[in-house]
Amino acid sequence: MVSGNIVLGWLQACSEPHRRRLAQRLGLAGSQMDERPSLDGLAAALLAECAGDLKMKPGDLARVVGNPREVGREAVMELALAGLGSPVAA
Repeated sequence: MVSGNIVLGWLQACSEPHRRRLAQRLGLAGSQMDERPSLDGLAAALLAECAGDLKMKPGDLARVVGNPREVGREAVMELALAGLGSPVAA
C-alpha cells in the first residue's frame, strides 16, 4: 500500500452500497469489458469522486496525494478486489 493513501482510506471508509455505486459508475461491475476505460482513466475518475466527497477539486487532491497515478491505481485495484468478494460479483 502507498503510505498515506488518502484515496484508499476514503474508499475503505465508504459504505458497501457506496462502493457498489462507485464500481458501477466506473464500469467495474457488469459484463461489458470492451467499453471499460483504461486503468489510468479509472484511477482519474476515482480520484475525482474522492475529491468531490472531500469537497475538494481533483487537482487539489492530486497535489496532496503525491503521485496521483499510483494512488489512484491502488484505489481502483482495491475497489475491484472488494467487488470480487461480493455476492453481486458472483
